[in-house]
Amino acid sequence: MRIAAETARPATGPLAPPAATQQWRGVLAQVRASTRATHEALDGLLPRGLRNLHDYRRYLAAMLPLADWVARGWQPRWSAHLACWGDPARLEALRHDAARLGVAAEPADGPMPATPAAWLGGCYVVEGSALGARLLARDVEGLAGREPAVADACRFLAHVTADPARWRGFARLLDGLPAEQGGDATAGAITGFAIVHARLSATGAPT
Repeated sequence: MRIAAETARPATGPLAPPAATQQWRGVLAQVRASTRATHEALDGLLPRGLRNLHDYRRYLAAMLPLADWVARGWQPRWSAHLACWGDPARLEALRHDAARLGVAAEPADGPMPATPAAWLGGCYVVEGSALGARLLARDVEGLAGREPAVADACRFLAHVTADPARWRGFARLLDGLPAEQGGDATAGAITGFAIVHARLSATGAPT
């Protein structure tokens, strides 16, 4: 993802999880390798971040069904220590921002996760996108100066950027899953990326 030539951004795009490092050699590395092409294609749908209100509305319209899918996919019978990754406050923040900007809240299509590993794979997409969200928050800060309605529609980006250590904690959890759960985790991540891709594609090209 690039913006003006004088402002460099890392290779990670606005929706892609952070680049793998040498310490990730388990399920996280497997999920990332298996979905690399998918999330690169996804970032191509927002190649220059959020330059205007149209871009921002597209972004919210894409992230909202993903957060909704993660929230609805959680099963109370699964280990309670995993529940925090569902993050209901994240979904509420997205709903608030979407409502302020007239973005329709439509549930995601696609299979619900059948196992905790598949659910965590879906969480990988939204948790990993927080790195790009820190860049997008700067875009939205500038946009708010030109579009007054945006000033009251920044709760989601503020929420997901408030805890920089959260991604590393999630990465350790995902990477430490038993190797035999890697297939389920990858399938969940693929579903998560597909949800976002479908909505970004449906809302039109960047302007």
